[in-house]
Amino acid sequence: MRTLIAITPYLLPLATLAIVSTPSVAAPVLEWQESYDGGGLDLDVATAATTDSDGNLVIAGQSSDGIRGIDMLVRKLDRETGDPIWSRRISAEGAEENNLAVGGIVSDGAGNFLVGGTREGCYG
Repeated sequence: MRTLIAITPYLLPLATLAIVSTPSVAAPVLEWQESYDGGGLDLDVATAATTDSDGNLVIAGQSSDGIRGIDMLVRKLDRETGDPIWSRRISAEGAEENNLAVGGIVSDGAGNFLVGGTREGCYG
């Protein structure tokens, strides 16, 4: 059995994901891990995850480049290697002091993903 372990220390510069095999008899074995730095060695944290129909991981969270507010980040990773398949960064348009926070992610089974969350900061 394969288990996703998301190691996302809040306020540390890298969000790290690891896939671990957990055979029923043997000790867990690290298969791969993937780290992400959005720039500026600032906040990067995974807060939600799902899989696509092929078993690839789709991870959503917050990422900061150290210049503007905190953005939503969604990344699709290959299930076998952890290599990025695609990445999408979502910013609060016209509001550089605002932060976006991911609340969750779901798949519709047809290859589309819905990410929900909140906007924090100054309005007006």
